[in-house]
Amino acid sequence: MKIISYILVIFMMLPILVMGQVEKKITSTPKKVVVYPIGAQIESEVSIPIQKGPMKIILTGLTSKVNAESVRIISDGSFTILNVQYKIDYINQLDKDAESEKLLSKIEELNTKVGDEEIWIKIINEKLEFLKVNKQISGKNESISPVAFTELNQIYGSNFESLSLEKLRRERTIENYKNELEKLNNQLAEVINNVGTPSGVIEVTIDGKQVKTGKMGFTYYVYDASWYPTYDIRFLGFDKPLEITYFANIKQNTDINWENVEIILSTAKMNISAQIPFLNPFYLGYYTPYKPAAAGGRQVKAAVIAAEGVADLSYGYYAPTTIESKAIQVKDSRSTGENTIYTPALETVKEYVVSNPQTIPAKNANTTVTYGEGTLNASYDYQSIPKLGENVYLIAQIKDWNNADLNSGIAKLYLENSYVGKSFINTTQFKDTLDLSFGVDNNLSIKREKVTTFSEKTFAGSNIKETVGYKITIRNNKSYPVTTSVFDQIPISTDSKIVVEVLDFSNGVVEAETGKVTWKLELKPNETKTVIIKYSVKYPKDKQVIVQ
Repeated sequence: MKIISYILVIFMMLPILVMGQVEKKITSTPKKVVVYPIGAQIESEVSIPIQKGPMKIILTGLTSKVNAESVRIISDGSFTILNVQYKIDYINQLDKDAESEKLLSKIEELNTKVGDEEIWIKIINEKLEFLKVNKQISGKNESISPVAFTELNQIYGSNFESLSLEKLRRERTIENYKNELEKLNNQLAEVINNVGTPSGVIEVTIDGKQVKTGKMGFTYYVYDASWYPTYDIRFLGFDKPLEITYFANIKQNTDINWENVEIILSTAKMNISAQIPFLNPFYLGYYTPYKPAAAGGRQVKAAVIAAEGVADLSYGYYAPTTIESKAIQVKDSRSTGENTIYTPALETVKEYVVSNPQTIPAKNANTTVTYGEGTLNASYDYQSIPKLGENVYLIAQIKDWNNADLNSGIAKLYLENSYVGKSFINTTQFKDTLDLSFGVDNNLSIKREKVTTFSEKTFAGSNIKETVGYKITIRNNKSYPVTTSVFDQIPISTDSKIVVEVLDFSNGVVEAETGKVTWKLELKPNETKTVIIKYSVKYPKDKQVIVQ
């Protein structure tokens, strides 16, 4: 019986307890945003009127794209957090409210303009009436000389004409305004009737410790945001470092504009789950650089290419860069069938603070902001691959690029104030030196010619032996000495029956594995130098082999 009495008492008091809980709606705006390559963490803070005891704070005006698991509430100590719940509000719609407010603002502005024009027309009508009355009065009580009549007629005529035209112009303006008002009102009706984008709300149940104005901070994660870096790199002279400007291209489509917010750029791959991730073993293996086959790649004749790939000057092929960021098994066509394991470089997580508050509108387009400037120490070299094109390129070689706060991205290259092209910076590479091409220098010329006296084709038993030779001539037309690197190649046999023999390479350096030949030449002003590359290929005469 006592238990039943207790239950009845609690049941009777429940409406009182529920009605006693205070609810307070507070609209919030983003204050700080940490943008990741995919997603963003939004931080905000609001002032809340704390009352002693339980109360509910409803944070409104949020995006409906919040990851519910990521919501975090921060207390300033004046209240205890009892419960947090994120909900989607289909009644208070973000885009509907924003669009309605925009349309109402335009309608109000046009109505004001119509009112102004109507007042001017009223003033013009008064002036016209004044002219008519004075025209009738003059000449009724006294005679007017012909001269005075002419003057009065001119005054009346010119004023009446200008005022009538001004009245007509303003009436047409009012008509245009009213037509535009009709369109805006129709558009407003459509917005009100159409289904818009829902908003998000966070309901926070708290227990206030005392009556005061407290501070509540909160953060949440959204997926519909991203950023990626680009760079402007300028060559200003051989005795000067490269100048670099860092840009962040930020995109967000959260339906909420980020207005005057603090922006932090992070390279971290976010994991917003509350569950700690599992640490997998870190297996090491031999690294094999990715080299596309001749049939799979396409030759390039320029050192500066678009950002979808990387120009490999050593081989002259366009190498795709879309390799998954995990350990990959690669089967080399030249191997005996064993798989080679390589582990890609692991990038360190970095954060960059944008110096000034930024406004990032909610649209499916990039907003570009600057997040840094600096210099890069570089050495310079002139490089050419005459087999692919008779051009000499100015190459900047950056040895300490790991300390330059670079991330993988597109770099726009400038020779002083002249734009020369784009290059893709790959910070996951295993090279100590980063090469950037600043385009062709026409003051150095190079030519690759086939030497007919070197070329011959002979038959020996069941084999054919072909000999091929080229002469490469390079000239420095500058008024000062330069260092230049010239690249060519000896073919590599993939069959034991195809035998390649190097006959001459003018003291160049030959890489046995790749067949790449490099000459490092010092050229004085107006000096010309020549190098020779000559080789033979022996193969079965019943086969066909392209030897050049």
